[in-house]
Amino acid sequence: MLKRILLIAVIISQVFSASAQLNINLLSNLTFPGSRGDVNDVWGYSNGTHEYALVGFEDGVAIIDVTNPSSPNEVFYTSGANSIWRDLKVWNDHAYISNENSGGMMIIDMSNLPGAITGADVSSYSGNTYPFTSAHDLYIDENGVCYVIGADNGVGGAIMLDLSNPKVPTELGRYNDFYLHDAMVRGDTLWGGAINDGFFVAVNVSSKSSPITMATHASPSSFTHNCWISDDGQTLFTTDEKSNAFLGAYDVSNLSNIAELDRIQSNPGQNVIPHNTFVVNDYIVTSYYRDGVTIHDVSNPNNMVEVGNYDTSPAFSGNGFNGCWGVYPYLPSGIILASDIENGLFVLGPNYTPASFLEGNVTDSVSTAALDGVQVDIISTGISTNTNILGDYQTGLATAGTYNVTYTKFGYESKTITGVVLTSGITTTLDVKLKPLVSITLQGQVIDGSSNPVANANVMIVSPQFNLTVQTNASGNFTIPNFIEGNYDVFVGKWGYNQLCLINQNLILAGNTHIYQITSGYYDDFTFDFNWVVTGSPSSGDWERGEPIGTTIGGAVSNPGIDSQTDCGNKAYITGNGGGSAGNDDIDGGVTILTSPVFDLSSYTNPYIYFDRWFFNAGGNGFPNDSLTIALSNGSVSQIIDFADVNDPDLGTWVTKSFQLSSIMAITNNMRLTIRAMDVNSGHIAEAGFDKFLISEGPLSVDDVDVVNSIVVYPNPFNSEINILFKNTEVTTLKVEVLDVTGKIIDTRVFENTSTIRFKNAYKKGIYFMNVYGDGELMTTEKLIKL
Repeated sequence: MLKRILLIAVIISQVFSASAQLNINLLSNLTFPGSRGDVNDVWGYSNGTHEYALVGFEDGVAIIDVTNPSSPNEVFYTSGANSIWRDLKVWNDHAYISNENSGGMMIIDMSNLPGAITGADVSSYSGNTYPFTSAHDLYIDENGVCYVIGADNGVGGAIMLDLSNPKVPTELGRYNDFYLHDAMVRGDTLWGGAINDGFFVAVNVSSKSSPITMATHASPSSFTHNCWISDDGQTLFTTDEKSNAFLGAYDVSNLSNIAELDRIQSNPGQNVIPHNTFVVNDYIVTSYYRDGVTIHDVSNPNNMVEVGNYDTSPAFSGNGFNGCWGVYPYLPSGIILASDIENGLFVLGPNYTPASFLEGNVTDSVSTAALDGVQVDIISTGISTNTNILGDYQTGLATAGTYNVTYTKFGYESKTITGVVLTSGITTTLDVKLKPLVSITLQGQVIDGSSNPVANANVMIVSPQFNLTVQTNASGNFTIPNFIEGNYDVFVGKWGYNQLCLINQNLILAGNTHIYQITSGYYDDFTFDFNWVVTGSPSSGDWERGEPIGTTIGGAVSNPGIDSQTDCGNKAYITGNGGGSAGNDDIDGGVTILTSPVFDLSSYTNPYIYFDRWFFNAGGNGFPNDSLTIALSNGSVSQIIDFADVNDPDLGTWVTKSFQLSSIMAITNNMRLTIRAMDVNSGHIAEAGFDKFLISEGPLSVDDVDVVNSIVVYPNPFNSEINILFKNTEVTTLKVEVLDVTGKIIDTRVFENTSTIRFKNAYKKGIYFMNVYGDGELMTTEKLIKL
């Protein structure tokens, strides 16, 4: 059966040959003893003659002399309460440090620098009227008022302290409306990230004894981590500490009418998590976990443009809490300090380069109506945006020059404008009219192996700009009005049949009626929803169908970032799929059960069952004790056929399992499969996955199994090298075409079939499509991303 299915298999992995960087240079990198634990936040301090970095660790704080940025030198270290989180700020030659464990706020007198600092210069403060032992963050305003944020006092808002006596603060009041994760203050306004409520707050703190919440506003991912106000006080910038989240910009000039101006991602689609952002004149500088440090030109906050980046941890990419924790851009020399969780302190030299802006309006050339959703691509740069409901678009890039710009919308002829000159610090306006294409009514029919119509079959038709699923009627027919001729991927399936997966099909009027034949059997890679049932009552981590979002713990993958790579689609059943940290959406406090629809095997002589499953168990206190069981039932009896726990040799990987069913139990017309994943004693990370369910008559041959891996293109995203693994030995010559997003062929190469092909490239950052031909026949088309 699998020989009838054309499969795309893309292994998602990350390979970097060098640190990514743009307009930011590495001046030095200082690593530290592993006994201190991971690095957390960083701040800076200058006494007029010397510049210093203050670096937090799990067990203490270090002061680093960075006056010579190419040769940083540690001058002091003191241990403190053990805590993953530590925040540092400076006022009047004193450092103030919070942690989320115990001991209150550490104070370090640095007035003797560059002379020696000793343990006698270290003290602590825990409050009286508003006592606290731990706090997530702190901020000190221009008047020397310290705001202790997220403390274990009240709801964890902000405790306000007068630092006139730097070693003995005086309590002024407390804000207690919302828990704040981070905050900054300018004048009489506190801007805080109410992370658990999903919004930022504007608080009037002119009266420290009775602060008043003036306004709130949601951020893009409803998980507001930090915020920073512009120099003119008119624009607020935020981060959400979530996978694939945005940097947000808001007009806060009128607190009764706050408006979002723009949102931007450092690495769209790669699930990277932003952390903290800071305003430096017309720029924001952000610590971006696995993407490192980024600089965005926000001189026009309606159109934020990335103009600088430096990846402090090229070994990591995508979703996960590794890499750059904090960044400090305010030292007089202009250097940037960045703390990397695994790799220490980075001293960076930024080049604040104004963006080259492009904006305009796109309309229908016939009706003159504004066109929304038009994709605007600056060719070979990876820069892409879409028009809004008014047909307007705004974009830009870091490097001035002459570019070609393509405008694409489904149902319209694409248009490329060549020779567009973009100038640093200047906005170029380009208005475009697109010509509509003539639509057709697409007709099709689904039939079975005996050419009889199949009713209620699912038909999915997909292209980069089109995705529609329809069902066939009683005669097996379907129609799609207002359809645009072109190449599409077609997926056809129904429970009780083998799925059809056809890539790059030319759907045109001349082909009507398009006929698709599916044969009886059972195959489900969860491209469609065939009503598998989820039951159980864990507090989190229920089974859900979707594209897996990876999570990691201690460098190990806990929730898979991809589905089984030997099936046709990209979906699977996953226990909890919210991304973020490993513990955010794993199975907790119970059992989640996934049950298949009934499958009738009474006509099978020697049925075999195949499936791919994932299980991971680690972390927490004590030995991990969770498990995954897969049971088969015939309506009368049930038996476990597969089991995994922390001792499983395939822990944290997709693995294929197969079983001869007649050797297990009597075969009936009432068979079901039940997959139970459990965290019976909360405290450990437990994740499971299930994919590519298949029943075959007799065991699959080696060829049947291998065909699903016949072509693998990796890594994706790629950098300077692309690899193609090709297992079909009957093909002698391979041709590879690489196309940009406009469909233009930018590279063609021909190889002898040597099973593994590697070739270097110098493509620019962006999205590409690769056609792989075997002896002149198109074998697969892959969508690839160049980092």
